[in-house]
Amino acid sequence: MPLPPLALPPTPAVRIAGDVVVHPQAILAPGVLLWAEAGATIRIAAGVCIGMGSVIHAHGGAITVSEGVNIGAGVLLIGQVTIEPHACIGTSATLMNTIVPAGAVVAAGSLMGDNSRRWQPEPAPETSDPWQEAASPASPDPDTPHSPDSPPTDTEPAPVAAVENATPTAKPTVVYGQAYVSQMFAKMFRTEPLTNEQP
Repeated sequence: MPLPPLALPPTPAVRIAGDVVVHPQAILAPGVLLWAEAGATIRIAAGVCIGMGSVIHAHGGAITVSEGVNIGAGVLLIGQVTIEPHACIGTSATLMNTIVPAGAVVAAGSLMGDNSRRWQPEPAPETSDPWQEAASPASPDPDTPHSPDSPPTDTEPAPVAAVENATPTAKPTVVYGQAYVSQMFAKMFRTEPLTNEQP
């Protein structure tokens, strides 16, 4: 999804409020707002570049931007944020109460540190093959002796001869690739193989 275009700040001034310390070798573009509420601090180290219209709002703790960090335009840092050295924050990213490791790159438009929405994993898909035909019920063995006046029931144990002559049921085979697709179409459309006969 493309990011919306950034609007020019209404004033080119950089606004600073609260306990904020900016190193002289840091660069702040027009429209940057640095605001530390009571009891919070903002520390900007040397070599930091903060893009146009970015807002850094510290509350409940400190926001620390280490040396060599590049912050794109329209970025929002809010709460308690630590950006370790030489990290890069993309345009229009939002960072809340998080730590960005050294040298990390945060993609443009990213949202980090928002714990209000939890990701729920989707349930695992079924592993059975939907194109396999259902297995037909096993037919009784004609060689098994049965008494004519007492037919076997489900609760009765199987005769010994039936257990000895029983063969394990074959498991359905899973076919992959082109053979699988051909088998699927054959089941769906009941196609006959093509012949080379000329009319």
